Amino acid sequence: MGFLDLFRNNALYYNNKGIELLNEDYYHEALKFFDKALRIHPDSDEIRYNRAITFWKLGKYHKAILEYDMVLDINPYHSGALFDLGIIIVYVGKKLDSLDFFNQALVLDPDDALIWYIKGFLLKDLERPNDALECIKIALKLDPELKLFEKAKKLLENVF
Repeated sequence: MGFLDLFRNNALYYNNKGIELLNEDYYHEALKFFDKALRIHPDSDEIRYNRAITFWKLGKYHKAILEYDMVLDINPYHSGALFDLGIIIVYVGKKLDSLDFFNQALVLDPDDALIWYIKGFLLKDLERPNDALECIKIALKLDPELKLFEKAKKLLENVF
């Protein structure tokens, strides 16, 4: 076994390379590395999560949803997948359905201000102003300097 053979069958290497390409906005190339990693380790929730993010970035929402579902089949406690699914469900126009995903994510990660902000915006849009205000109050308590507020708004651009 040569030095390069250490990388050829190493799911972690392929996943990390895919993340690097994803972060540089080379989405199609990133998918190739995530696919290679999944051939070695098909039950990795993290590799599938990264692949789902890549589909989302490519605007392939249906494929992203299917991939996030696979992440949750492997790890039902993956709050990132639940949160991302909630966002994508909003993008495809099923705002009411997205609440379930945000609620599940908050059960797992109740101190995540970003989720509280997003849920607040969503509830406001669903004409539930009192519930929206409660969510925003919690978000502000967790994020008093509003560090995540702009990120929340940006995630929901062109949706509301």
